[in-house]
Amino acid sequence: MKQNRTVSAVLITVPLVFLAAFSAWAEPEQSAKEATAIAADKATPADANESAEAAEATGLDIVLDGSSLEAFEKSLEQVKETSSAAEYKSLEGALEYLLVYDLSAQRSREKLAARLDGMTGNEIIKKVQWRK
Repeated sequence: MKQNRTVSAVLITVPLVFLAAFSAWAEPEQSAKEATAIAADKATPADANESAEAAEATGLDIVLDGSSLEAFEKSLEQVKETSSAAEYKSLEGALEYLLVYDLSAQRSREKLAARLDGMTGNEIIKKVQWRK
């Protein structure tokens, strides 16, 4: 019975010691709450404007709406208007590739749009590039 207590104590103590040592080693110099508070204190109205501008995506960073074929085509038009001809041509090539080789799309542009819903042009191009 005494041996079982010793084994149980070891089984509990060793992981706790390891956890304590690991957390002390991995502990950053500032906690996340402190860093957030410092960043919030230093934030200026100009910073807020910059982050709002960054939130407006342009070109291949626009999130495509695949909820319907019409919404998808409208998203592609936005991408076309805000990106270079070469960027848009890359996206078109990636879409054509997926239309042919993505078996779940079954060569249906509507099914492909649904599969790509929420992705950006850059993500779609990256999805195809690994296959080349």
